Amino acid sequence: MGRGTRDRVTIELRGMRERLQTIAAVRSMTTAALIRRALVQFLDDPSDNGATCRHDPATTRHSPIVKVTIRLAAAHAVALASRARAADVSQGIYVARLLDGTPPVPLPPDHAHAVAALIGSTDQLAAMGADLNAFMRLLSRGSSSEIERYRAGIMSLADDVRSHLALAAPVVAELGAARKRP
Repeated sequence: MGRGTRDRVTIELRGMRERLQTIAAVRSMTTAALIRRALVQFLDDPSDNGATCRHDPATTRHSPIVKVTIRLAAAHAVALASRARAADVSQGIYVARLLDGTPPVPLPPDHAHAVAALIGSTDQLAAMGADLNAFMRLLSRGSSSEIERYRAGIMSLADDVRSHLALAAPVVAELGAARKRP
């Protein structure tokens, strides 16, 4: 194969270089051959997650980043690029997740709209919760049995809003962080 006909893709391994080299050495193959085999296996069979590493993926998040260059057939390079783009991650992150056994899934076409709607809805609930608390303070100034009946219902509603916001806040934060995470 002539040098001009080779396809190259450069990826960031996000700290997996040493483990990758160890696995390649155990299998008596080069690192590039191991990565090509994992990619070919995954790209040819989407039901196979291509997991060739048996390690804790959480430990790679804080590892130093190294550069690795791989050669792929043109069809595989195009598939890698399009799948990484569909998942809204770089090719390096895509391959790293393949090696971790957690390939990124493509974002649904309306993902950005759904996130915006969730954020807007949560903002409206937070404003409603503030209004409910202000109303509760107003009710506390009165002392009739009629007001007590309303106060219990409003307190329950305010608790429900607070509970929902406590559950929704980490989800909204995770949605934003997931787009930036390696």
